[in-house]
Amino acid sequence: MENTRDWSNKTILVVEDDKFNSLIIQNFLSKTKAKVVTAINGEQAIEQARANNPDFILMDLKMPGMNGFEATRKIKEFLPNTVVIAQTAFVTDADREEAFNAGCSEFITKPLSSDKIYSAIEKFM
Repeated sequence: MENTRDWSNKTILVVEDDKFNSLIIQNFLSKTKAKVVTAINGEQAIEQARANNPDFILMDLKMPGMNGFEATRKIKEFLPNTVVIAQTAFVTDADREEAFNAGCSEFITKPLSSDKIYSAIEKFM
C-alpha cells in the first residue's frame, strides 16, 4: 500500500544507538516527509531536542552512557509537551512502568515495523 502520510510539518527525533535500527526507522519515517533528526545516545538526544524542538521522539531505552529513561526525564523538563515514544527490545513490566514514569507517552517493542511506528505516532497527532 502506498504511504499517503504527509508529516512535512513534523520533526521527529530518532534516538537509537544501533546504526542499523536507526537507518530502518529513518527509512520508515522518510516516507512521511517528516523532518528526521538522529542521536545515538542520551546526551546527544538532549542536544538535538534543544536544537530542533521535535514534535515526537522515538527513544531507545537501553543505551550506553545516559539511558533513554534519564534522557526522557531531562528532555521533559524543557519540552514538556513533546511526545516521547519508548522503543526497546527489553520488555518487562518494570521497564514499561519506568518509561511511563520518565515521561514516555507510548511504548513500542522491537523488532520495529513501519505500522508500529506510524500507529504509535498517529495516536498523538
